[in-house]
Amino acid sequence: MDAGLSTRMVKALQDLLPTAAAIAPPSNFDPTTAIDLSDAQNSCIRDEVQEFFKTIVEEKLTEKTFSLPTKLGGDTAVRAALASFFNSYFHPVHTVCPDHVVVTAGASDALESLIHAICDDGDSVIIPGPYWYGFEPILKGRANVNTIVAHPPSYKNHSTYLLPALQTAYEFSNSRSRIKAVILCNPQNPFSRSYPKRVIIECMEFCQERGLHFVCDELYAHASIRTAPADAPRFVSALSLAEPLQPEGAVKVDPSRVHVLWSPSKLFGSSGLRVGCMISQSNPQLRMAVSAITYAHSNNIGTLYLTSLLNWSKLPTLIALNSERLTESYRLLAEAFEKWNIEFIPPTEGLFLFAKLAKDVKTVEEETSFFSRLTGHGIRVSPGRLYNGLHTELGWARMKFSVPADVMAAALAKLWAFLAKEAS
Repeated sequence: MDAGLSTRMVKALQDLLPTAAAIAPPSNFDPTTAIDLSDAQNSCIRDEVQEFFKTIVEEKLTEKTFSLPTKLGGDTAVRAALASFFNSYFHPVHTVCPDHVVVTAGASDALESLIHAICDDGDSVIIPGPYWYGFEPILKGRANVNTIVAHPPSYKNHSTYLLPALQTAYEFSNSRSRIKAVILCNPQNPFSRSYPKRVIIECMEFCQERGLHFVCDELYAHASIRTAPADAPRFVSALSLAEPLQPEGAVKVDPSRVHVLWSPSKLFGSSGLRVGCMISQSNPQLRMAVSAITYAHSNNIGTLYLTSLLNWSKLPTLIALNSERLTESYRLLAEAFEKWNIEFIPPTEGLFLFAKLAKDVKTVEEETSFFSRLTGHGIRVSPGRLYNGLHTELGWARMKFSVPADVMAAALAKLWAFLAKEAS
């Protein structure tokens, strides 16, 4: 039967359906009894944000909330609140103004619209691996661009290899002229580690030398792990680096090609509200383009909530509480893995742990079977093979610890029972 789909849509489905099938819950997953640690949601402060949201709806919801935004770029009040938030927490070189912010329906909408605005059909972007599998459907959909993975040689000391990996990916491309951007996730997903300032600067210089846009996804900023080593890199925003660099003679970075994406979904456990933004301080034409194609996407109830949250006098306390609870759940997970001799990459900022759960698998089939059995036992994790990492590394998985400590304790009990059964 002819479905009447466009050629473009048929191709998009061919690209997207395999990813959708790979991340769909397996048939042996029972959501009523299983503990799902596979997604990227933060439930550590859900009770607090739920109560806050109820208050906002009761006190501030008006008839105007149900109208369309009054101007391109999004609601004026939320853009002002976002600008103030970035100025307070992201330490920009130049003050972020409300006009620098474009409100979108989540960070995914911001990324898709930004890439649509700077790339033509068939262009490419470079993404350092491993990276979040959700980038693929975003970039392959409406934007219709290709991804080039910049693979590190090892998961350990991953950030050390960023520049060589970018250079290799670029030099070995068959169509360098069609590469338009580098997309960096900082803090990184799935490692939950921030890149050192020097490494970010090298990445920005790499883009500048080749006329590429530098897109920095900073969703996991300030979801800090308090027990991170003192010498571990702390989060540094691209907004704090987007100017001619020192010392004298360094490559000058064109701030019109530096763009930051953010949403409250990770830090404030608000994934379902679908509000996000793009910050681009020196490219008004690009902001206008993204504004024009996202104008009707954001929802006013979400922006009302976010405006009030970012202006809340207790916001610093909420951020600190989130870090405290993330740290406690991570502590339980890390102590268990150290006791069980499970290798993992210690996180510094984010919601996940990347660990080699299936220590003894030798093939992809063995790995797939292991994670299927784990799901059947009541624990769902996100297999590392979904993250465009190293094909030679098997057995890795991303597990979120952004759950209350009692949930993490219950998950660890299930996991230990499974591992003990596997070993017997």
